[in-house]
Amino acid sequence: MWFIYAAWILLIVYLTVQATVVKRDTEPHLLQSFGLMLAMIAAFLLPSLPFFAFVNFAPVNGMVSSVGMLMTVAGMLFLVWARQSLGRNWSQTVSAKQGHELVTSGPYRYVRHPMYTGGLLAGIGSAVALGGPFVFLLILLGAIFVWRVGAEVRLMARQFPDEFPTYVERTKALIPFVW
Repeated sequence: MWFIYAAWILLIVYLTVQATVVKRDTEPHLLQSFGLMLAMIAAFLLPSLPFFAFVNFAPVNGMVSSVGMLMTVAGMLFLVWARQSLGRNWSQTVSAKQGHELVTSGPYRYVRHPMYTGGLLAGIGSAVALGGPFVFLLILLGAIFVWRVGAEVRLMARQFPDEFPTYVERTKALIPFVW
């Protein structure tokens, strides 16, 4: 249990530190940042309500817990690889950057939104292993990620009208070969 919590904390610290070296946004997006923070807080508060007690389960056995932990680690590693590939073009919010570049290398060769793919895989693994807040985190972040996929497609189509359509044709959004 503590391993998964520690992994999430390390991931958040890593992303926070990496956010200090990114290119500037062309405009502020405080509402998106606030919404993301609110979703994470809600995910950890909701399981404490009696109505949602059913999500507070322990793994069925050690094998299920181990599979969940492996999924969590694999998802986080994929997310970090994607973050490294983006370099200074990364943003916590859906926003254009000053000197924005379209990144199509690394995990972006396989899917257009590998950070979301990795985050969802890590969320599924954590929910399988621990339940509780990770069930809500998966639901809330999953909904945010799906919204962000559409928002990013619109943004990238405006930013890169010549390159982005070709990139969309050859890569899937979140799941390689599927969607």
